[in-house]
Amino acid sequence: MRTKIISAIFRKEIKEVLRDKRMLYLIILLPFFLYPVLFTLIGKVGQSQQEKLSSQTIEILLSPELQGTAIEDALAQSEELKMSFREFDRSTIDTMSNGIGIKLDAPFDQTMQNKGTASIQILADQSKDLLKFRSRQIRTVLQGVNQNLLKARIDEAGLNPEFAAPLAISQVDLASDEQQAGKALASFLPMIILMFIFIGCIYIAIDITAGEKERKTLQTIFTAPVKVSEIIAGKFAAVFTVGILSAFMNILSLMVAMMIQVKFMGGEVGSFAISIDPMGWFWLCLIIFLITVFLAALTLAVVLLANSYKEAQSYVSPLMMLIIIPAVMSQMPGMELNSSTAMIPMLNISLAIGAILKGGFSTALVGMVAGMALLYAVIALFFASMTFGNENVVTGEKINFKSLFSFRKS
Repeated sequence: MRTKIISAIFRKEIKEVLRDKRMLYLIILLPFFLYPVLFTLIGKVGQSQQEKLSSQTIEILLSPELQGTAIEDALAQSEELKMSFREFDRSTIDTMSNGIGIKLDAPFDQTMQNKGTASIQILADQSKDLLKFRSRQIRTVLQGVNQNLLKARIDEAGLNPEFAAPLAISQVDLASDEQQAGKALASFLPMIILMFIFIGCIYIAIDITAGEKERKTLQTIFTAPVKVSEIIAGKFAAVFTVGILSAFMNILSLMVAMMIQVKFMGGEVGSFAISIDPMGWFWLCLIIFLITVFLAALTLAVVLLANSYKEAQSYVSPLMMLIIIPAVMSQMPGMELNSSTAMIPMLNISLAIGAILKGGFSTALVGMVAGMALLYAVIALFFASMTFGNENVVTGEKINFKSLFSFRKS
């Protein structure tokens, strides 16, 4: 292959991308501003909604037996809870737009005098955010009353306060702040990286294959004194460049957005860190490089089968499912990187990126993922070469899939 020819085709495709302002906005400008704006907006809206829930008043129905008890006194301290005492059942609560019921089946004072246990039910529609929020608040208040009554009983019996607590259980989290941050990033960053590499690849791939078919310019390239392999190399380099640029811009934007979010929540920007050593960064960059090669070759080969821009766009959703489903599966409980999952396309990439972000990973397993990614990239490039080497595919005629994978010189 001649480097000058490949370079010329590459420059031609990149110029086409740069001329298309919509593509430029989608791949470079939009990602850079999307996450900071989105995270800030979500943070402010979330804070506003939380304040709204905290200030909104609701009606609480209580069994008459609770009137004049410590429970009434504790709930009365919250101005947002409007209390009334009467008999009610579930149907009564259902007819209320925003109401909660606190039901007691036995006289409260008599139960307390007999040192018994009062059975209290909180009736609320948990599908409503306001009622779910207030239910948690009421439960916390009732737990406080329970602790006070327990303490009074222990004091009355002349027992040590530790009598009712034979075990004091505490949990110590051994994960560092960096590992916690890495775990948080690992829950969504692999999917975002894969999604935006795919988005960066697919749209330029559509434009330089099916788009050129529709504009009748793809056939012109094949009439020039160039080899099919040189055409593939030039177009592949363009798709790969846009894909890796899209991934870089989105990751950079996401990091900036998270820094802004930490600052917005009152934390120190310097406290946001992840524990990735130099070797981890090497493997992360290598895996992203290889998966971009794979996705660039795959999208290039698949969308070339389409004869129009519209037809090529119908391939986007099925291809996207190949990324989304494994990425979601990687977040399932118990799913981890091992010798089996390291061989499954996309799932292995998500798990490997997650393991690197968490700071503890097996070099052998990550190396295996890189090897499998390289293998899949080679297969995808082979598929692309077969597709570009088929005359029927290039000219938009009916495709004979048997001849599509037959070996031919180019």
